[in-house]
Order: sequence, then structure tokens, then C-alpha cells
Amino acid sequence: MTLDHVAILFLERGTTLYFIFRVLGRPAMPIACFLLAIGFAKTSNRKRYALRIFLTALIAELFWIYLWSMQRIEAMENVTAAFEAAGGETAYPATDTKSGLEVWFNTLTSSEQVGYTGWIIPVLNILFTFLICMGMLAVVQKIKDKFGDVMPKQFMHNLGFLGCMGGTVMVTLMICILCPLPLDYAVEAPMIVLVCYMFRDERKTMGIMLTIIALFMGTQSLYYALSTLLGVVCIYFYNGELGYDKTKHPIVRTLFYAYYPVHLAILVESRYFHEIYSNFFGR
Repeated sequence: MTLDHVAILFLERGTTLYFIFRVLGRPAMPIACFLLAIGFAKTSNRKRYALRIFLTALIAELFWIYLWSMQRIEAMENVTAAFEAAGGETAYPATDTKSGLEVWFNTLTSSEQVGYTGWIIPVLNILFTFLICMGMLAVVQKIKDKFGDVMPKQFMHNLGFLGCMGGTVMVTLMICILCPLPLDYAVEAPMIVLVCYMFRDERKTMGIMLTIIALFMGTQSLYYALSTLLGVVCIYFYNGELGYDKTKHPIVRTLFYAYYPVHLAILVESRYFHEIYSNFFGR
């Protein structure tokens, strides 16, 4: 995760080092989804669990919003420079509804557009997406408690179960996608969390389904697919044992929550002072 954010803040987009850092950094997303699903299944107090994530999300957002604004500015500068190099308003005159820049941008392929803009960071960090995922898991668990599992030769029972499950997933995705403030991993995170929760005791099935999701992400970006697959490998080889006893080492859990906002704060401040230094010395 830190490598991923270092690449966004400090490395030139499109370079080999940028690609390597992002591939090595993004496995944190599927692993975090897995941890959320397992944590939801194991926690003794889901409300307190959700509250901790909510408070961490609020603190992290103070620094995350800086990443969002910075990347949008850089993307706009890249697009404007490319538009001028392509001929600007002379080559792509404005219409009644679109500027010349919009006309030119719409002529590009999806990969070309991403090449100029990068993947713009959403307004809300991934912990807000996780909160919605937890609501989805709470409903899913209620459905499982009511219907149990799929039963042989029980068509209406199975139809009701699958209908409720499918409806819950669709509502969750619609909430994430249509949220007024864009969410990080609005589609991928809910699907990975659901698979990890539903098949947490069936390692092979979970691995296959997560691989399918990773391949789907490959339609958006190669390093999305590669990094997700790396995360799936880590999840697959998890042995199911508790890594530490929180009653003996409570500081470890605190560090898990603190690391996300703290590392963002350090990186953002580093980038801020880097810009001041560069402007002052003309570098």
C-alpha cells in the first residue's frame, strides 16, 4: 500500500519503476478485503468494529483528499498539454455543448485517456467503501440465517435465497457506484469482500472466484490484474490461524488502524515540502 502511494505521489507516471511500485503495492487491496471479511466473521462486536473503521476513515480522509486534488491537477495539466500538442482549438473546434478539449479527448481510446490522466483517485478513501461492504455482509448473514444454504430439490427455497442474495449485491453496487462522492474500488471491493466472506472456509473455490475477479480487473489495467492476482496468492496460502493474541498485544491492533492515516500524513507532508523545496531552489 505504501509503495502504491509513493508511486502516485513521487514517481513519474508511465515509467518502469512506477509500474513496479504499483504492481507490488496494489495487492494490499484484496488482502484488506479478505481481512475485513474475516474480521467481520470473527469479531465479537460488529458495531464497535464498524465504528473503528469509520473513525479511521474520517482521519485518513483529511490526507486522502490532498492526493485526490493533486492528481486531478496533474491530470488536467497533462491533458491540456497533449491537447495543445494535437493542434488545440484549431484542430478541434468547440461545439455548442462541448469545448474543443472535450471533443479531442472523446476521440481518444480508453487506454490513451488513461495514459494522459492516470487512474484518478476517488474522493472517498477505501475505508468508506468497506463500511458499505460491512452493511452488505450484515444483510447477507441475515439471509443465510433465514434460508440456510442452498438445498437439493428445494427450488422455491433456493430461488428465494439466490434472489435475496443477488438483490443485496445489486443494491450494494448501486450505492457504491451512484454515491455522490466517488468511492475507491466501488465495484471491485464489494465483490472481493463478498467472495472472501461467503467462501472463507472453502479455499479453492474462493481462489478460483477471486482469480476471475482479477481477470475482470485486467480489462481496465494490466497492473490491476497482476497486483490483484498477487494478493489472491497471499490469501490462498493463509493458514487460517490467528497471527497474534490481541489480549497480550493490544498495541498491534491499534497500529493496524493507525498505519493507514499515519502513512498518508507522512507521504503528503513529504510531497508538500518537496514541492516547496523544488520551487524555492528552482528544481
